[in-house]
Amino acid sequence: MVISILGCGWLGMALGRKMAQNEYFQVKGSTTTRIKLNLLEQAKIQAYLLDLSDHSPDDFFLCDVMVVTIPPSIPLFREKIKKVIEQLENHKVKKVVFVSTTSVYPNLNREVVERDAEYIKSQHSGVTMLSIEDQFRNCTGFQTTIIRFAGLYGPGREPGRFLAGKSNLRGAQSPVNLIHQDDCVEIISEIIKQNVWGETFNACSDVHPTRKEFYKKAALVREFEPPTFSDQSASFKIVSSEKLKSVLNYSFIHPNPIDSIK
Repeated sequence: MVISILGCGWLGMALGRKMAQNEYFQVKGSTTTRIKLNLLEQAKIQAYLLDLSDHSPDDFFLCDVMVVTIPPSIPLFREKIKKVIEQLENHKVKKVVFVSTTSVYPNLNREVVERDAEYIKSQHSGVTMLSIEDQFRNCTGFQTTIIRFAGLYGPGREPGRFLAGKSNLRGAQSPVNLIHQDDCVEIISEIIKQNVWGETFNACSDVHPTRKEFYKKAALVREFEPPTFSDQSASFKIVSSEKLKSVLNYSFIHPNPIDSIK
């Protein structure tokens, strides 16, 4: 099976490295940075320099499954997603995994499940991503499974740095929504292996420590100055992954982020 990974950054590279270890998969990976081409080849990933211009290499889009992991923070994100979809349709790709985010949910001060994502009058950071999700869903030429990942952490993305040294922060008792890189990679792999398409999943660790508990420990483990918190509360959400666990029969490798801090 030929897997193309569009965007071999922090997550895409880890996914490609894992899948390339399985002889059943031929893995292609794209990067916008020439210096990373050798890193991809060393990981046994067929490397492509791809900027989503009008001259994107056709061979990259010749695949059984396309995994789209480009972050919404990149310049001209909407325009580039449009080009991606055009290429997918032109090359008749049949299966797509689109990596989205749990920022599609506003802070509702309760647990949120997949059906809770909706357009709301007040703008929040997830509204753009919801419209991008719909672009993939509405394409009839291929099937897309969307994964809404919670906050990402793992090797090279140490959570102790995020709030280190900050003071008087709100929301000490607000629950955090996080997922380890290991689980991200395994969940994408399971979707492909189990041939699960046309679905939308939340992906977030089972346990939700408080902001104070988690970020204080994460800072101390790395010998950073721990953050301090005020008594002022903040709005929150608790992301549920029950649908993903049920459909994929999945058990998290790192169910409690506190236990994964090293």
